Amino acid sequence: MVELILAEAETRYQSTDEASCTLIQSRLPLLLSCSHGDLESIKKVTEYLTNCIQQWGSSSVGKCCQDLLLQIYLQLPELLVPLPEMLLTSEGARDSSTCKLDALVHRFINLLADTSDSKSSESRVWDANMACRKLAVAHPILLLRHLPMIAALLHGRVHLNFQEFRQQNHLTFFIHVLGILELLQPQVFQNEHQAALWDCLLSFVRLLLNYRKSSRHLAAFISKFVQFIHKYITCNAQAAVSFLQKHSDPLHDLSSDNSDLAMLKSLLAGLSLPSRSGVLDRGSDEEKDDEAAAGSLPLVSVSLFTPLTPAEMAPYMKRLSRGQTVEDILEVLTDIDEMSRRRPEILSFFATNLQKLMSSSEESCRNLAFSLALRSIQNNPSIAADFLPTFMYCLGSRDFEVVQTALRNLPEYTLLCQEHAAVLLHRAFLVGMYGQIDTSSQISEALKVLHMEAMI
Repeated sequence: MVELILAEAETRYQSTDEASCTLIQSRLPLLLSCSHGDLESIKKVTEYLTNCIQQWGSSSVGKCCQDLLLQIYLQLPELLVPLPEMLLTSEGARDSSTCKLDALVHRFINLLADTSDSKSSESRVWDANMACRKLAVAHPILLLRHLPMIAALLHGRVHLNFQEFRQQNHLTFFIHVLGILELLQPQVFQNEHQAALWDCLLSFVRLLLNYRKSSRHLAAFISKFVQFIHKYITCNAQAAVSFLQKHSDPLHDLSSDNSDLAMLKSLLAGLSLPSRSGVLDRGSDEEKDDEAAAGSLPLVSVSLFTPLTPAEMAPYMKRLSRGQTVEDILEVLTDIDEMSRRRPEILSFFATNLQKLMSSSEESCRNLAFSLALRSIQNNPSIAADFLPTFMYCLGSRDFEVVQTALRNLPEYTLLCQEHAAVLLHRAFLVGMYGQIDTSSQISEALKVLHMEAMI
């Protein structure tokens, strides 16, 4: 069946690529029905297609295999975890047929954009943000399909005064979107996503322009925005420079008004961007001229952002490993807590230490270790599974207090480690059954968050 579909698609490919893709989409239901719901059979098909892609490369046969693999993935994303590199670098998912998770992703994004002022709403937004961040690292293709929707939801917010903008949680939404875009790198820089990405970036520029007098309150956002642009230049220089050329005036104005925005000044100076007028409403002819000019701009490799090194974190790691008393360990954890609020990426240096302290008999150390571990996973959900053995150990601990701490954090960790949710919840159920502990509320809450029932 697979061979027949590929052969038919290849004949259509000779005329147009679009015709081939449309044919594959129309034949996919037949292929899936032939498997009679046997996921192992479909998995063998995906393995076969993966081998064919490696064998045929960018030829018409290889392209048809890639299109079929992509369509199978959109209907059964759970079969391809982690996502093969060949799909991450492919294009076409945005315009493909519907995906079975489209409705759920749509729901996540709508909840993320909610600006209701209530504790329950804040909780829903937080859970939706964590779900989107997890999706961005586990299934970036599925989230990128909805990038135009995310861009549209950023519109119509920056007309408010800054106090209203912040109090009504619009700033929170912008921060969440920028954080998700960071996790979608480098796929978000692919050419097929440029229109939606530019739409998002333009909303960010308008935010910075409208609230330039409040830039001190936006320092963290501006820093992340400039870092994102710098990465954009590294991955897709022509598109990035073209965007910056179009909107150089507001960026120059922003850097001129704020002497403390050294990173933005360095970026603009390094790119030698000309200052132009009327940048926000330019015609299509001018856009084409910009695109042609972008490739000839002298790009300067500006190392604006130096990541922290193990050597810089070594003193804290030594203090943590040599700590003799609870007070010593707690003091170091508190210092790490303060640093990680500004730069959560530093927590990756302390993963091993945190895993040991998560089963500590000392409540204060244990609670802070759990808090820091979850913050590290929230910052980079791709490492969630690294903490699974520790979490399972804590759930099975003979120390009642350690078990209770793990159960309190079960719902949030389950959301961040969805690929192992069944194992986690099964262990929690066994703990309740054999340990004479009521775990029903934690399991129920984890299921609600996992299925977003708590967000209705």
